[in-house]
Amino acid sequence: MRTSHFAFGSALVVAMTASAVALANAQDTTSSSFINVGTYAIAVPIGDTHRFVSPISWFGAGWEGQWRFRDHFAKGLSASLQDFADMEGGTTTFPSGAVTGNQAREILMVTAMGTARWYAGNNWGRGLYLGLGAGGEVDEQYYQVGVTPQLTRSAFHLILAPEIGVITPVMDGADLVISARFMVPTNSGSYLGGGSRSFQYMVLSFGMAER
Repeated sequence: MRTSHFAFGSALVVAMTASAVALANAQDTTSSSFINVGTYAIAVPIGDTHRFVSPISWFGAGWEGQWRFRDHFAKGLSASLQDFADMEGGTTTFPSGAVTGNQAREILMVTAMGTARWYAGNNWGRGLYLGLGAGGEVDEQYYQVGVTPQLTRSAFHLILAPEIGVITPVMDGADLVISARFMVPTNSGSYLGGGSRSFQYMVLSFGMAER
């Protein structure tokens, strides 16, 4: 099992456990000034990400805490993990030459950001919202041909993440969260193939919010 898959599994278990505990303790807290959000994420690769790993990622998890900041605004912190992976045959051309054979490709993104949200409705923390995240991301790139040793590269990126979403109540003290977030890291690192990369991707998240 790859280290990244173990990390994803651990993160998902932690997120689900935290959400389950929160829901078990949920009460009627419509006036609460804090929201605890756990999500499962599907991601579509864009740009440099798509050029290295083209399939959609089904392996993502995230957590976010939001605090009330005036009537329509929230400030918060978020952490997420997304894993893109693919196995294919064929030929890949690098600056130093071409490689042919069964190729395993993977990119693991671990992100931490500060967030801000604006809620359009009159009920803080519910309804349609627009958001923006800013922070840092560590990307780990893996590449292997056949049984040859695995090659890895990694780098730290600054990142911006505009977001749109909706939060709607489904039970007492717990809300359904659906959101779309565009992850835009800066160019950084010296990845396989030569030079810096900006591994962009679009995230569709589904989760539960407890208040």
